Amino acid sequence: MASILNRYENIMSMNVCGMIEFAEDPMKMARHLSHHMEDDLSKTKREGTELIAEIEKLEDNKSFPNAEALLVAKKAELMKLHEIHEKLNDQIQQITAIRAAIYEAARKK
Repeated sequence: MASILNRYENIMSMNVCGMIEFAEDPMKMARHLSHHMEDDLSKTKREGTELIAEIEKLEDNKSFPNAEALLVAKKAELMKLHEIHEKLNDQIQQITAIRAAIYEAARKK
């Protein structure tokens, strides 16, 4: 048990050190955030495509038990996924603007 806690503390200290390292270089931090958000964006697209396929199957074949309730739940999930997708797009645009500003400020120095 103690080794698990020690391992957890080491991992946490490494993450904190990594975050501090990124904070020292704003361009690196912006690139890092942008990369992760773009990964998340592609995941939402993939999950959205899968949900749409599931919804189409349910709409075509409503003989599943509780098909209507499942259909409503899947559509709600798709709407939530769409909201997340839109927020990620907005955040990526903001980070892109920040990266441009950082680049411009560094270029002027």
